[in-house]
Amino acid sequence: MGIPTFNEKIITPKKHAETIKTQQIQNGKWELTADVVIIGSGAGGAVAARELAKNGWKVVLIEEGSYFTPAQFNSDEFLSQARLYRDAGFIVTEEQTLSILQGKSIGGSTTVNWQTSLYPPDYVTNEWNERFGWQGYSREEMDPFVSEVHERLGVHEVPDNLINANNNVLRVGGKKLGLTPLVLRNNNRGCIGLGRCGLGCPINAKQSTFLTWIPDAIEAGATVVSNMRAVKIRDGKIKTVVAEFTPDAYEKAPSEIIETMEIKAPVVIVSAGAIEGPALLQRSGIGNGWVGRNLKVHPTSTIFGKFDSEIKMFQGPPQSIVIKDGHNQNGTGYGYWLEAAPYRPTLASSLVPFYGKQQFDVMKDFTKYNAGIVLVRDGADGEANASVKYSLGRRKVYFELTPTDGLNMLKGLKSLAEVTVAAGAKELIFPFTRFTEPYKVTGNDNFDWILKESTRPGDLTVGSAHPHGSIQSANDPEKGAVDLNLEIYGHKNIFVMDASVYPTGLSVNPQITTMSIVLRASRNLASQKEERTKV
Repeated sequence: MGIPTFNEKIITPKKHAETIKTQQIQNGKWELTADVVIIGSGAGGAVAARELAKNGWKVVLIEEGSYFTPAQFNSDEFLSQARLYRDAGFIVTEEQTLSILQGKSIGGSTTVNWQTSLYPPDYVTNEWNERFGWQGYSREEMDPFVSEVHERLGVHEVPDNLINANNNVLRVGGKKLGLTPLVLRNNNRGCIGLGRCGLGCPINAKQSTFLTWIPDAIEAGATVVSNMRAVKIRDGKIKTVVAEFTPDAYEKAPSEIIETMEIKAPVVIVSAGAIEGPALLQRSGIGNGWVGRNLKVHPTSTIFGKFDSEIKMFQGPPQSIVIKDGHNQNGTGYGYWLEAAPYRPTLASSLVPFYGKQQFDVMKDFTKYNAGIVLVRDGADGEANASVKYSLGRRKVYFELTPTDGLNMLKGLKSLAEVTVAAGAKELIFPFTRFTEPYKVTGNDNFDWILKESTRPGDLTVGSAHPHGSIQSANDPEKGAVDLNLEIYGHKNIFVMDASVYPTGLSVNPQITTMSIVLRASRNLASQKEERTKV
């Protein structure tokens, strides 16, 4: 697939000189007006931009990251992580208890995600309704929006010939144990299994927002600007978003650049993600005490299994099998699920808890290892012990596993160990830092001991690729930061439309749900143009 022709209108640093001339910009400061400013171009911002522009709104969307075409996507992990991910792929919490992966480019995390396309089960959406007043979000009730998203992204089940050896470990081992491995849906058109999703799809098969909703928005008249970081939102009847130029780390900036933007509009939509969104609102003095609180991350841990045959976990679609049997522990709606991870050597070596020769010996046999992951729906104890705070000029993230979430992680690791051994693994590398060498499989293995392991910070390696819920929505400002229309309490016409708004742990990979709820919310907002944009 080719690059949409409308993407040629994205204002990148290379177009600054031309824009300065045509817009008569003075002293590097671009002042412009719009009906709405959207901050962020991922699963939330891109959908909102398309929907509002299509309905006649004058839309300006800014994105901190750069715009990349598939010709710039390559298999160099260091380069790709530095350019396509926030903090080069390692958003590390203040006490080094968690490392978070999050995208940063035109397309946000949709450019680098692993395509998994799911919507939460009813026990999750029922909890949203009962505790937070979120009505009408069951899969059945949301079907018009979910189906529209599926159609735009080409969502379909992964064909059997593309289920790779890494994912097949879950299918084979799960079936042997009487579990129910399910084939996942992915969002692509023409995937051939290159396995490069996390580094950007070089053949435009994965339907990231820069191939879908963004060109749709531009076609409808939206202005999209890359490499612009929102510094502050000034509230008022007319809001002002102040943004500053953020150069790409690996590309020399042109000699003539737009240094800052000041965009005035009656409506602002924050779609900056669950890490940067709260930080932006906090430094702008916007929102109540729920901004940045109760960050959910789907805490994730890995077991590597060594097999006699080649696995090459990085080849093929990253995620094609899921095991959800542990999803709903004791009818609570909380628990864990098992997926596979397509780690490449850099990321894999950072997750192997050994040092020196022991680590090198593992990496020498890297192609024979699979990687299964446990993901936990956090919040089983009522609120996640995680937050985002902007202080002393810096965004800070805090995280610690709560007791029940920790127990669910251990239950998941026990199940994953059993599945991996049932599939034929000869050695396991556990994420417990007390281990100094791989665990040798004997054939008479009992993994009950895992349930007694420590989940204290430093004892268990935990990561995340799903930050969400840090600006949660509820029917009462005592329970959330934004209302049921996703408008920030106490701040008319400032909305949050991205994965930040979930009031509980989501329990599934966030992309489809985020696009669906933002499609619903932005369509509702679009119908109020006259009322919302009247000055």
